Amino acid sequence: MGTRVNLDAMIQRADFATEDGEYTMDLFQNFSVSNLEQGSPVRGLMRKPDFQRETNHWTPLQVTTFIASFLDNELIPSLILWKSSSYIFIIDGGHRLSALRAWIEDDYGDGAISQAFYGGEISDDQKRLAKRTRQMIETRIGRFSKLKSLVGSPNSEPEVDLKRAHLLFTRGLNLQWVQGTASVAETSFFKINSQGTPLDDIEELLLRNRKKPIAIGARAILRAGGGHKYWSAFTTETQSAIETAAKQLFEVLFDPEVFQPIKTLDLPLGGSVSPLDALSLLIEFLSIADSNQTLTKGIAGYDDDPDGLATVSVLQSALSVAKRITGNSNGSLGLHPAVYFYNERGKHSRFLFLGMVLLVSRKMKDGDSSFFAKLTKARAQIEQFLIENKSLIGILLQNMGKKTRVSKMRDLYMYLINKFAAGENVKVEEAIEHLGARGRILDIKTAVSSTTFSDDTKSALFVKRALSSAIKCSICNGLLDPAKSVSYDHITPVRDGGTGDLSNGDLVHPYCNQSVKC
Repeated sequence: MGTRVNLDAMIQRADFATEDGEYTMDLFQNFSVSNLEQGSPVRGLMRKPDFQRETNHWTPLQVTTFIASFLDNELIPSLILWKSSSYIFIIDGGHRLSALRAWIEDDYGDGAISQAFYGGEISDDQKRLAKRTRQMIETRIGRFSKLKSLVGSPNSEPEVDLKRAHLLFTRGLNLQWVQGTASVAETSFFKINSQGTPLDDIEELLLRNRKKPIAIGARAILRAGGGHKYWSAFTTETQSAIETAAKQLFEVLFDPEVFQPIKTLDLPLGGSVSPLDALSLLIEFLSIADSNQTLTKGIAGYDDDPDGLATVSVLQSALSVAKRITGNSNGSLGLHPAVYFYNERGKHSRFLFLGMVLLVSRKMKDGDSSFFAKLTKARAQIEQFLIENKSLIGILLQNMGKKTRVSKMRDLYMYLINKFAAGENVKVEEAIEHLGARGRILDIKTAVSSTTFSDDTKSALFVKRALSSAIKCSICNGLLDPAKSVSYDHITPVRDGGTGDLSNGDLVHPYCNQSVKC
C-alpha cells in the first residue's frame, strides 16, 4: 500500500530536446503564490523537464508541513529555474510548487486536474492518500479559498489564520536561475539531485535513458497509458499504439490493487504499483521480454527511439509474453500468481515473476512448443513443490547474488519441469544443489510473543487456506486463476455431439483446452 501523495498533474512537462540556444537575461527574483493561481501567465509558462522525476515522493504529512512552513514564514530552500525561449523550466522545487498548487486547487491527486491528466484512471490507493492529505490540511491549516477570503478581513478571526492570510500573497519564494543552454540546465539538475534527497538509482537510470524504448514503455505502463505523454512527439497512430498496449499491460500486471493483509487470491502478477518498485520491475520485464534467445540488453543497450516504433515493438513483445502467462487468449497457461509469483506471506517476489518471464520468453523465441506441453504435464507437482517450499526459496534468494536471482529462478522452474515431466521425484536438497547452493538450508521460524496476528500472519493464514481449497483444472490438475484466466470446456466435444448443458461443462486452463485436449 502506497504512502506518497501523487501531485504529478500539478505542473506540466515539456521536452528539453526542443529547446536550443543560450538564454541569459534579468528575470524576477521572488516567486509569489499568485503565480500558481488559475489564469496566471507565469503558471502557463511553467514546465517540468521531461527528465524530472514524477512528483509523488511526499507523504501527506510532508505536504501539510511544507504548506504550513510557507504560511508561517519559515525558511524554504530557493527554487531553481531555467528560462528557455518557450517555457520556464523547474530544475529544482517541483514538489514545493506542486504542493502549493494542489492546495490552491484542492487537488491532491484526485481532483479535476488529476482526473483529466490520468484520463479518469486513478487508483483507489491514490484516492485514499489524497483524501487523507485533504483532511490533514483542512484540520491543521484550512483550505486556500478560506485563507484567501480572510485577506483584509476584520480581526474577529483566529489570530493564526489572520497572520497566515496576510502572509499568503506577500511572501515570496527565493529564486535562482540557471544561465546557459539546455545541456547546462540538465547537468545542473543531476548535480542538484545528487545532494539533499538524491535520485534513486532506478530514477536516475530511467531519467538518463529517457529516450530509450524501455524507459518510454515503462513510464507508459506505470500510468496505464495516461499521465504525461513522454511519447507525444510521435505520430498519432504510434501514440495510440503505445497507449493501448500500455493500458493492456497495466491491467495484466497491476490489476487489481493488492492490500495487506491479503483477503483474496485475485492478485496482480506484477505486485504493487508503487512507482519505484513498479518501474524497477517494468524495466527488467520489458528488457527480458524483448530480448533474443541468449542476450538481455538492458535499458542502456537500446538506441534512442526517434519515432516510437521501437517502443511499440517492445510493448508488443511484452504483451505477447504476458498473454502466454495469463489471460484467456489461445495458449495462455493461466499461471496462478499466488503460487508462482508470491511468497507464503502473500508478498510479491519479483525474482520468481521475472524468472518465469525469462523462461517463457526464451521458449517462445525458440519456438519450443514441447516446453509448454511438458510444463502442463508436470504442473500439479510443480505447484505443490512451490507451495510447500516457498519459505526455503525465499531464504535461497536472500543468499544469492542480486544479479543472478532472476536466472536462478528460471533454472529452478526448468529443473522442476524436467524432473516432474520425466516422472521423477524431487527432493528439496537436490533442487537446492542444482542451483549451486551447498548444505542443508533450515527453514527457521521466528518466535512470536505477541498475542495478536500481524498482517503477514493474517495473509499467510488466508493464502494457505485459500490455496488448499482453490479450483483446479480438470485436465492438468493445476490451480486455476478464474478471475484472470479460465476456459469453459466441453467435456464431450461439440464435434462428437457435446452440448452446452451444465453437465457437459468444466473449467480448465486456456492452454489445456486448446492445446492439450485437442
